[in-house]
Amino acid sequence: MGTVGTLFSIVNRTSNATALVDWKLYRKAPSGLPEDRVEVTAHAVLDLWNKPNRFFTRQELVETVQQHIDLTGEGWIVIARNPRSPMPLELWPVRPDRIQPVPHPTDFISGYLYTGPDGTEIALRVEDVICIRMPNPLDPYRGMGPVQSVLTELDASRYSAEWNRNFFMNSAEPGGIIELPTVLSDPEWDQLQARWNEQHKGVANAHRVAFLEHGTWKDRKYTQRDMQFAELRQVSRDVIREAFGAPAFVLGEVGDVNRATAEASKVLFAEQLTVPRLERWKGALINDLLPLYGPDAARLLEFDYCDPVPPDAAARNAELKTKAEAAKLFVDAGWYAPDVAAALELPEMAFGQPGADQDRELLVSLVTKAPTLAPVILPMLGFEVPQQAAPATPAPAPALAPAARVDLHHHVPYAPRQLPSYNTVLAGPRRRALPQAAADDDALDAVREQHEEALAALLEAWEPIAEAQYEAVAGQIEAAVDAGDTEALATLVVDVDESARVLRQALGDMAETAAQQMAAEAAEQGVKVRPPKVDKGLRNAFGSELIEIAAATAALLAADTAASAGREALRLLVPGVRGSEVAEKVGGFLRGLKNWFRRDQLGGALHRAQNAGRVATLQAAPKARYFAQEKNDANRCDPCKEIDGTEFDDLDAVRAAYGSGGYLRCEGGIRCRGTVQAVWE
Repeated sequence: MGTVGTLFSIVNRTSNATALVDWKLYRKAPSGLPEDRVEVTAHAVLDLWNKPNRFFTRQELVETVQQHIDLTGEGWIVIARNPRSPMPLELWPVRPDRIQPVPHPTDFISGYLYTGPDGTEIALRVEDVICIRMPNPLDPYRGMGPVQSVLTELDASRYSAEWNRNFFMNSAEPGGIIELPTVLSDPEWDQLQARWNEQHKGVANAHRVAFLEHGTWKDRKYTQRDMQFAELRQVSRDVIREAFGAPAFVLGEVGDVNRATAEASKVLFAEQLTVPRLERWKGALINDLLPLYGPDAARLLEFDYCDPVPPDAAARNAELKTKAEAAKLFVDAGWYAPDVAAALELPEMAFGQPGADQDRELLVSLVTKAPTLAPVILPMLGFEVPQQAAPATPAPAPALAPAARVDLHHHVPYAPRQLPSYNTVLAGPRRRALPQAAADDDALDAVREQHEEALAALLEAWEPIAEAQYEAVAGQIEAAVDAGDTEALATLVVDVDESARVLRQALGDMAETAAQQMAAEAAEQGVKVRPPKVDKGLRNAFGSELIEIAAATAALLAADTAASAGREALRLLVPGVRGSEVAEKVGGFLRGLKNWFRRDQLGGALHRAQNAGRVATLQAAPKARYFAQEKNDANRCDPCKEIDGTEFDDLDAVRAAYGSGGYLRCEGGIRCRGTVQAVWE
């Protein structure tokens, strides 16, 4: 290595590249997947690895040992300890020619014998030495490196360099013969040599004419061209590179290299030269060093290196483009965008505008591609869909009017459907000019705010109820799975006593608040009315209606919880699984639901109680004019738009349209927030 530049360049680059890579210590993951590991940042083995001894850094240790491996096929590290403790304290590299394995007839190796610089022999135990070898097919105890396979070429390269040096030191001549007629005495021989060296030795005396007394010069020289040293050096360089598998770029040969080939050479060098060397080091650290820190360290921990292979920018961009195109196809087909990104291993990113509801934005994006669905779905998302008159003549596609283009944040054009007249469904309602009292937006705002506050409080009170139900079904699932009773998953039972009690109280409070609100609206018009009182059992003016609504709603929500738990448990049921595992996963599934069904059912029940309180107050008040109001629906369907502002002849007609909740023909069903307002003249 010290006399052949090609060998020095290759070994220097390979050992340096191996030493520059960073290492990390990880706690193994139960799944066995590298991405699930947890990095360990503080451990005694890390301290030793980062500072092997007082005089070596980790990089110096790795580079020194890797030089030995590349040159001889062997790298040896001796572990130093304190006699009072088995814990490794230092790591020292040693020359391969100074250490000798001691074979064992049954245990392969019984120990090692180290010979010091002064010839002292020191016996070492197996646990005192870490050996990294390139296997030797003829000797299982020693290694074989690339250098051993090209020793002849290395000698030829070294000798050719020495010949070139001597060519200029020896009178610029390779040699010749001086023929003398007689034998010279010793003084005469010494005199001849001295005179010849004085006149012809050295570069300054090259090509001088020689004068000989009583002698004849016979030329025997070979020129550098005759020796073909340039070709010889090139052949030796190529043979050495082949032995190491090193590309020409490693040696700094950039004559025919462009950016693409240079990047390819870097990848080749990292993949073919650096990674295999790092894998040998990784095996030594995991199998030889970590076990010295106890069985738990060997079982739970592992070393790993940071990947030295540079990323392929072109391949990465092409892969990203392909994945993006595939993601677009999936999303356009209706798949959920975050799930598509996760399946294609795309980076996590928000859908839609910053801070927007991703689910909502995704639905809007899908719906706008199907204009016939927009009037149905967009109102559910909170968008106003205004009616627009159809254009007299359809505009050509390239010249589409700006007002007809899709705007995600405002509206989507649509053609309203023709609905049957309400006079054919209900007896008596008719559209008239709405009196100012019935168009009181402040009163409607108060109604909406009361409902929203009551719903928020009820949802909060429902959390401990839901948690108790989750725990109840989890226990039933665990017992059913452990007993092998699969059918029991379809008959899970959830107690509804507490939920019905909480819901009855909330409905009673809502009805009482609504009754008082209706009385306040009457007072603003100069009409005094005493709102009906609600007792603990929700009796009096409301009868048993709200009690039945509370019981039915609580039962529906409990059934939904039991059904969802049973379906998820059945999905997770595999041979050999424990009941506790299934129950735990089902609990996590239930707690992760968005619970739109719960919100809709509780919100609908509260609205029924609200309208029941308002109608009960109207029953106790003087006769008035009654008008349908649908302004509290942020997005009204066509039936609600038609009935909005309709005047009813009496309270019976109001009940025929609204029952004790939202408008019966509302396409939003239980989410309808329509109500009735009264005008006293």
